[in-house]
Amino acid sequence: MTEDIRKGVAGTAFVVNHSRTKLPEVSQDIYAHLWVNQESVEMWDRFASQVYPNDDANLCSRTRFFLENLRDFISKNPDPAFVDLASGFDNYPFLVESACRFLEFDCEGTMAYKRCMVDQWMTEGKLPIRKVEYHPTDLNDPFQRGKMQRILAETIGNRPSMVTMQGVTYYLEKEALDDIFRLLAAVQQKDSLLLFDYWRPDALEYDTMMRFKKFLEEDLGCAEQKWNLFDRSYIRTIPGYEEIESTEIAELERRYSTTRRLQQREKIPGFYSVLRRT
Repeated sequence: MTEDIRKGVAGTAFVVNHSRTKLPEVSQDIYAHLWVNQESVEMWDRFASQVYPNDDANLCSRTRFFLENLRDFISKNPDPAFVDLASGFDNYPFLVESACRFLEFDCEGTMAYKRCMVDQWMTEGKLPIRKVEYHPTDLNDPFQRGKMQRILAETIGNRPSMVTMQGVTYYLEKEALDDIFRLLAAVQQKDSLLLFDYWRPDALEYDTMMRFKKFLEEDLGCAEQKWNLFDRSYIRTIPGYEEIESTEIAELERRYSTTRRLQQREKIPGFYSVLRRT
């Protein structure tokens, strides 16, 4: 594992991915195990003991939600584009069969490492052959967001598109998130979809979240976290979209899993929104 990925928020990608391996019948991510190594196992064990032992149920349910929406979208739309912002080690292009354009955006270290490993695993036959565009991008940087908009406009064109933002809205500066929603509205065609998860303003009232904040700062070396928290009143102000689904992690567990570990207050209180371009 490269050190520039191990430290900071990018390091959570390894925890997230190891969580996906633990309930494969829920996540349906049959390739998540490829990203697991001894260091990621040790990081996950520290996270489970210090922060939250149910991250497997949490992340497997989250992954399944986005995967089912992608499957449904590509089944209904010819020649679509799928855009994964802050993609980490997501495996969605390899979990669907579609003549789909796949674009991923994340920090430089993550994209370089991912491109290298994916190319190797496709060569070795561990992954099916897919053409995925990897674009190193700091989503908090306005210049790089401008470059991302130009890439998306050229690639999406008149195609129907689905954009996902998983595990990232709360780490972005508010001005950056506002601008991302603006530029996505500029490039997505009518009836295209935008999906993301978010944390509400009461997130820090949860003991789990206070422990998570401490883990980010002490284990991953993040500066003091100032999360971007919002609720549906903010979502309703996003120009160019209408919300067609609003849900939360406990409901997703009931939808996709036989476990019931996310039904109590002791959890990471994730909420989910599906927007349609109007």
